Amino acid sequence: MEFNWDKYTVEIGEFLNVETLREIDYGILDLSGIKDCELKEVLLFFEELLTMELKLNYLENETGLFRVQVIENKYYYNEFGYIIESDSIYELKELVQSENRIWYVFDEILAGRLLVQSGGRK
Repeated sequence: MEFNWDKYTVEIGEFLNVETLREIDYGILDLSGIKDCELKEVLLFFEELLTMELKLNYLENETGLFRVQVIENKYYYNEFGYIIESDSIYELKELVQSENRIWYVFDEILAGRLLVQSGGRK
């Protein structure tokens, strides 16, 4: 089945947010109320992508922050090849959020360690 992605640009944009990722992480995302079958299929597709990406983050990410890596004292947010870079974790958070991208702490312990390592300065 081929989808008309442009038809659902607004809905996709509204779906791809931190609340959706949190609901996926906690296993409580419920798409049963969506009556438009084509929209539901599109959102199920994005749910699966986010689920797989979150699982990879749990396995491979040492920062505790979704899509965030630290390489040689630089902080990187990598969303499928779109990279935001900063010298500060706090600045990175601001940059990511200013672009309406997902900033999500999936592991409080790892994220806390990262903040301590970064000196806790803003």
